[in-house]
Amino acid sequence: MSDASPAVRSRQPWRVPLIAALALAFGSLALISGVAYIAVLAGATGTTERLLVDRAGRVIEAQVSMVKSRLDPVAQELELIAALAARGRLDMESPVAARETLAAMLAQMPTVSITAFASLDLQLDRAMRRPDGTITRDTVPLADIPGSIESFRQLQTASAPFWGDLFWSQSLGQPMLNVRAPVRRKDNAFIGALVATVGIGNLSQLIEDPSQPGGGNYFILVGHDRVLAHRRLIDPRGLGLSRTKPLPTITEVGDPVLAHIWDPPVHSPAIERALGSLGHIVEVDGRRWVFVRRELKGYGPDPWLVGQYFPIEEATSDLDRLTNGAIVGAVTLLVATLLALLMGLRMASSIRTITSAAEAIERLEFDQPMHRRSRLREIDDAGHSLDKARSALKWFGVYVPQRLVQRLMERGEEGIASRRIDVTVMFTDIVGFTPQAESLPEHETAELLNHHFALIGACIEREHGIIDKYIGDSVMALWGVVPPRDDHAGAGIRAALAIAKAMREDNEQRRADGKTPIRLRIGLHSGPAIVGNIGAPGRVNFTVVGDTVNIAQRFEQLGKEFMMPADEVVVLTSGETLAAVKDREALGIEVPPSQRRILRGHEQPVDVYRLV
Repeated sequence: MSDASPAVRSRQPWRVPLIAALALAFGSLALISGVAYIAVLAGATGTTERLLVDRAGRVIEAQVSMVKSRLDPVAQELELIAALAARGRLDMESPVAARETLAAMLAQMPTVSITAFASLDLQLDRAMRRPDGTITRDTVPLADIPGSIESFRQLQTASAPFWGDLFWSQSLGQPMLNVRAPVRRKDNAFIGALVATVGIGNLSQLIEDPSQPGGGNYFILVGHDRVLAHRRLIDPRGLGLSRTKPLPTITEVGDPVLAHIWDPPVHSPAIERALGSLGHIVEVDGRRWVFVRRELKGYGPDPWLVGQYFPIEEATSDLDRLTNGAIVGAVTLLVATLLALLMGLRMASSIRTITSAAEAIERLEFDQPMHRRSRLREIDDAGHSLDKARSALKWFGVYVPQRLVQRLMERGEEGIASRRIDVTVMFTDIVGFTPQAESLPEHETAELLNHHFALIGACIEREHGIIDKYIGDSVMALWGVVPPRDDHAGAGIRAALAIAKAMREDNEQRRADGKTPIRLRIGLHSGPAIVGNIGAPGRVNFTVVGDTVNIAQRFEQLGKEFMMPADEVVVLTSGETLAAVKDREALGIEVPPSQRRILRGHEQPVDVYRLV
């Protein structure tokens, strides 16, 4: 909490009223920008539309042409080899000849990573380009490559080359595009199949054209959000790709603009009319980007979405001819913007501090000071007031359970109105505390109780209970009160068992320190009780009253009959509490047989269960 006194605050430099600061900054910005640009906007609108359409059309056509120019020659080369084999000019049935033909194709086409020929004996002759550029040749069984035999069977009925499904290359560590072609003799007899692959890394590198504006912002999508080509996929390592997940999504390639491609378009009737079906505009972090795209089919079972994006200002770069008429307005707008930005940042920082402080108070977090000095008078005063409120509420939170405060904040007084509900009540009491405390200094007695109550409170809080009050060395706790819950009995028993465990562990440490162990009695009972504000109009307590509370205290006192000299903790519960437990197995204990006892003030005997 800030301890700044009124005298210290009065020595601070002058402070500007918030209203005056806002009016000065944003009023100046609006006035200067309006005067500077009102003359050029009318003429620039139509030009902007035409430039945007021209730019979008050129970009997407160039990108589609780039894709086709890189991939179509692969299919054409494969078709040529198949035709030569059909005429008998290439002997693809000889493994040696087939591998040499494949290696020659690979040497001529840097786009391709692997070429292969699958023969009727289910062997795959292939040539592969290694990362260092060398070409290797080998023959492997089709069965060693997942899915290859099924694809080979499909090719037996094919009549022309086609692009197939992506498949994962274990050796290259990336998914591969692949074009497939059946190979037949002149009599149309099927003798095998040719395959050429292009890695997505190669595809991403090949279709990039740095000479074009926005050349690094290209992409190819498969489906709605799977990325097939992108500058990040030139080297796809680190994206976690695998056979089961061959392609990343738009949110996984590290492109903050592409990740927003399917955001709702920025509503601009003129630009929407100009772009039409070519694309759309989105806003990312306050900046507008033009996405242009076109569907491309024929390179696999799923159509591709080929596109690029670029900032909207690139589409309007030809508006330089209007610069002379806008220089004065641009300069003055820049000055006003910087001024507004500077003041806005200062105000935003102060306002964010106030907002964070208010949110922390709402969460009942009072540990840290919240005020920073500000030259803005209202914000500075608000910060001081929040710090004072934090200090007051901090003490309020010490004396009132936080769950009760949260309930009040959420639902007002109606949330804690008096009503009759089923609850579980717990009483704990330290055995022989009074003579033990008399032998200790006052500060040690306080430390002992604070430590003891901290252990018990943690167990109660963990099971969403409320500590209603401390009565000397005793604790009264409630479950099912705020908010009401069905399994209040189970929560109360779990808390009691946790307290017993915590007390045993703490007693081990006390013995190691040469101190006397603490012995504890715990009693639990469940039943109906009146819950709400009890007391005079000016001083009330949120508590429970009724026979359920009295019986719970009687069970704690009844522990005297059950506790043996060697016992450290005894936990007694009523049959009503056990009957209210929703899941006894979740308690993790075996419930012992009941014992019948008559409680003080009651004529009929009750069932008593000793859990610990």
